[in-house]
Amino acid sequence: MKKIDETMSVYQILNEYPFLLKLFKQHGMEKFENKEVLEKLGPLLKLKTALSMVSINKESFIELLNQAVTDNESRGDFTLADSPERQKELTLLALLPCGMKMPFNRALDAFSAGYSKQTGNVLHSLVEGNVNHELSYYAYMDSVTSIEELPDIIISSDINSFYHKPFQENFLKHEYFVDLGSSPMNGDFAEIDFADPQGQFTMLSGNLLVLVTIDELMEGQSKPDSWGDILKDDFRNKVVMRGQKGFFCNGVLLPFYQMYGNEGIKKLASSVYMGLHPSQMVKMIDSKKDDVPPIFIMPHFFTRKIKDKSRVTITIPSQGAIVSPVQMLVKKDATERVKEITDFLCGVEFGKISANAYFPTTNPEVNNKLEDVDSLYWLGWDFLLNNDIGALKKDIAEIFNKQFMTTGGVV
Repeated sequence: MKKIDETMSVYQILNEYPFLLKLFKQHGMEKFENKEVLEKLGPLLKLKTALSMVSINKESFIELLNQAVTDNESRGDFTLADSPERQKELTLLALLPCGMKMPFNRALDAFSAGYSKQTGNVLHSLVEGNVNHELSYYAYMDSVTSIEELPDIIISSDINSFYHKPFQENFLKHEYFVDLGSSPMNGDFAEIDFADPQGQFTMLSGNLLVLVTIDELMEGQSKPDSWGDILKDDFRNKVVMRGQKGFFCNGVLLPFYQMYGNEGIKKLASSVYMGLHPSQMVKMIDSKKDDVPPIFIMPHFFTRKIKDKSRVTITIPSQGAIVSPVQMLVKKDATERVKEITDFLCGVEFGKISANAYFPTTNPEVNNKLEDVDSLYWLGWDFLLNNDIGALKKDIAEIFNKQFMTTGGVV
């Protein structure tokens, strides 16, 4: 490939590498999306001139363009599953619940453009869905030992490898990170002690898990009022939870283990008919078929996607909606360098975006509008810090999957 430099025209660059238009748009040069502007102005405008007009750091942006071309030509788009070792090239890595990814991307694109204009720097970021990374990126993270291998900022979801013993030994015990969250945090989280007592995880939000029942399929049975109710023999093979190909959501399994032990895990496995992505659960509910399971453990966000809510009951179990955390790790030595970015991520504007997507924010100045969620259930820091979470997850998965197959679970 010919290396992009400041003397090339904008037209020459975008004509040869049209996929770079996204980067131009993100950094205040969206006018080149107009074909007429590109064809008339583009050939006359050198890259160095275009960048000076929007006050973008020339060297940083050209490096970003060349890296994008290299990625595209050598291995396609940079994905974490294919190249987890390249995370060190990023300033910000975000692995988010599906419902949060799209609003986050929109907000980050808008912020990135303003950030580049204000600072002259390019924000190197990668935003991906959290689904499937338990078996790819998070497994890789168990073997990472150097802080230099990590981005300055990592946002992640669920009880992942950042709670595992290797990460605790290699990073957390050395206090490499700093909690930048509000204190006190939003009152919605006050009763569950959500803030990290060791001051390293910045808790941003929670993906709330609730119960949904299809009323007409309950066959006269009482609707479950607690998480323990779905463990009853009456509900064998009648529950759907998040999972696929032998992997089931730790955001559900760990709380059930905490509440009901290994026997509870076996009973849950007997109750579960199959694992699906929450979007597939919504389609199943909306199909109005009478041969589908009647009970679903699903995120609060996805309950809003159900078309005919008159057919279903959305229940907050007596123990509370299970909180699957959305957390951020910020390198302590990068605090000043990334301050504008973390101020945005912890601020009111992004907090409102999160809350409006039904992911309640910890920012105390935002109304989460949780009128229909009267209580929350959180594993708690004693449990997370005093257990070998990685080993425990493996043990629970083995018990669950063995029972799941024994009782006729569908893979």
